[in-house]
Amino acid sequence: MTVLGLWSFVLGFVPRARAHDPYESFTLVTVRADALELTLTIAQATALKLIDPPSRIAGLTGENFPEHRPRLAAVGREMFTVTSATQPLAARNVTVELTEENDVTFKIDYPRPTPGRLRIHAAFLRKLGPDYGGILDSTDAEGRQLGWEQISWENPNLEITVPSPSSKKK
Repeated sequence: MTVLGLWSFVLGFVPRARAHDPYESFTLVTVRADALELTLTIAQATALKLIDPPSRIAGLTGENFPEHRPRLAAVGREMFTVTSATQPLAARNVTVELTEENDVTFKIDYPRPTPGRLRIHAAFLRKLGPDYGGILDSTDAEGRQLGWEQISWENPNLEITVPSPSSKKK
């Protein structure tokens, strides 16, 4: 099996299999024509640790999620440090949803990075601690792979090359 074939197999299972694991996360980075989109899925226990370290909130439900959404969205703005070339990108919009599987999904939109090097630093891992990690996977809008990394507290970064909006990989 090729590396790409193996990776496709893994990606088919990672978001579902790892989202419930409180120590794992899955982030899909999509470089679009006009924006950069990061979609992070984590277990609700992990999301709660980000906003409630003393564990006073017993759990997230459809009934109480609207009450906690603003705090989760505020944390979402600081979950990643994104740098295009040498310029930091600021999150423009954060939406947070409770999934049908009771995981938490953060969709964080940034301005489109300039062509060239892009560094994504999973800053939220420092807040969680050394046992946490996940996968950072990046594609362009057409689904072409730009790079991926198994991230951890010790290795929280992914660096990729962003193509120009008009260039097409074959």
